[in-house]
Amino acid sequence: MSTTDSQSDFKVQSSEVNVQGSPFADRLLTLSDGRPGLRGTMPVEVCDTSDPTDSSDTLDFISSDETLDRYGETIQASGWKLSSYNRNPVFQNAHQYGDVIFTLGRALVTEVRAGKLYQRIQFATDVNPMARIAHGLYRGKFLSAVSVGFIPLRWENGTQETAFRRKYLEQELLEVSAVAIPANPNALALGLKSGALEKSDLRALADVIAHALDHREAPRTAAAERSADAALACHAPLSSSQRLISLARQLRDLLKNL
Repeated sequence: MSTTDSQSDFKVQSSEVNVQGSPFADRLLTLSDGRPGLRGTMPVEVCDTSDPTDSSDTLDFISSDETLDRYGETIQASGWKLSSYNRNPVFQNAHQYGDVIFTLGRALVTEVRAGKLYQRIQFATDVNPMARIAHGLYRGKFLSAVSVGFIPLRWENGTQETAFRRKYLEQELLEVSAVAIPANPNALALGLKSGALEKSDLRALADVIAHALDHREAPRTAAAERSADAALACHAPLSSSQRLISLARQLRDLLKNL
């Protein structure tokens, strides 16, 4: 079966996924520009920028080779279409766009190099304490993945002889996010112990979160906190307020022990 034949149930009309009959119908999410697409986690190699003229808040992210994900799928690096993302190359926390606190920085460079998706991310460390924490966690190797939001354009289905269930051959990149901070509640404590984070950064972030929640007049009852933590534990979708409540609780517990 040719690649074209294997994709006959998927059509692109005006650069939008045709949800009807799509094999991704149960996984489609609304991405940052309102179009339906997919999100997936990609492991990355993180290193300090080697250019001495760049600021110290900049890190290089190099996505791993075309690794199989938990769906048994792989993304071909040469198939990335980057023009849409480059029009607004923000680096978010956990695909959250409802509050400026979740904007961690921007991509100065996004391109494919030697079969890998390469990004140079400048973190907004001067103005956002969450960005300072994200930068420290990535630099200290406590975070080692990003999540990408993309629209599949062309793919090849696997067979019994292939290691993959599906290989994406062309895909339009729309979003890049840090994996939820902290992806593991221990990440903050370990980052602090190692020196990757400063106590002042945690206190500054706690103050910003408190201000954001007060501004929204969001309930911060024990029940609301438990609900946010339970949703986070089972990977259920969280609102911006729920994510802030959960992170605020973890910061509160950690700061008690400082």
